[in-house]
Amino acid sequence: MQTQTDEKTILHLFTEIAMVEHLLRNRYDQSSPAGMTTRQFGILTHFIRNAKSEETLALLAWAFQDSDDYMAEKVASLVERGLLTTRPADIGDHVIVSITDQGRAAHAQAVEEIRPQVEQLLEGIEPEDLKTSLRVVQEIRRTLDNLPDR
Repeated sequence: MQTQTDEKTILHLFTEIAMVEHLLRNRYDQSSPAGMTTRQFGILTHFIRNAKSEETLALLAWAFQDSDDYMAEKVASLVERGLLTTRPADIGDHVIVSITDQGRAAHAQAVEEIRPQVEQLLEGIEPEDLKTSLRVVQEIRRTLDNLPDR
């Protein structure tokens, strides 16, 4: 960080990101689309976004920067609802987590249920501004994902 202005801008950016995340999480949790918490929706989104049908529990925990035990608890809640399945891996003591067709349908339903709110939130924001914001936030996330302490 070269100047005081840069530090203030960076702090303001991260504060805004945190506030937006908090407000969106609260709005989502209050309406509970498809009866899911934001964490459950996030896990299903991980599979959809990455076009994966299965992932090890350890890699899911790594992706969310959670402990294996915490992720196992969240996955179990989705398995209970039929949205994910688990099975032992062929080698080692890993657990393979798979999204089910019901999980894909629940994710799609949640997206449809929140679509009107998202459209309302983005009303008046130019598509190019949104694309630029997305690129910047993705680059920040990629940097965080690749820090050596992970």
